Amino acid sequence: MSRALVVLPHARVSAPLAERVQIQRATEVSESFDLLAHAEAAESALRLALERPGVLHALVLAAAAPPGDAALVARFAALNVPTLALFGTRDRQAPPETGRRWRTLLPGCHIVFLYDAGHDLAADRPQGFADVVLDFLSDPAAFLVNRREGTVQRE
Repeated sequence: MSRALVVLPHARVSAPLAERVQIQRATEVSESFDLLAHAEAAESALRLALERPGVLHALVLAAAAPPGDAALVARFAALNVPTLALFGTRDRQAPPETGRRWRTLLPGCHIVFLYDAGHDLAADRPQGFADVVLDFLSDPAAFLVNRREGTVQRE
């Protein structure tokens, strides 16, 4: 993966992920990039994805509830970027049911649940978080099975 990973301000990155990717601010990147947003930063990430079509290579939403802005949600049909919605099985702020709502809003969205993780996925399961995100970002079109573990990652 040679693209930059842009992490919106509220997103946490696990040490294993930070060691393996180049992280930049959105304002520093002019070419294609990947975007990671955690929880409340998801709405900003989605707006950025809609505003910069063709520039965003892949989008990762971690522990994010769908936005309440109906006008923004109505624009999701125009969003043509591979998306991964990642949730912890013990998250009380964005429980697994929240993840399932993304599938109806973004039909091509991959949903992954990290076992035994709460709302702060990067802190609760740093290696699992990094593995899933990197596997998705390496080839979003082929994301279905974790190559190293050989286990199905998608619901």
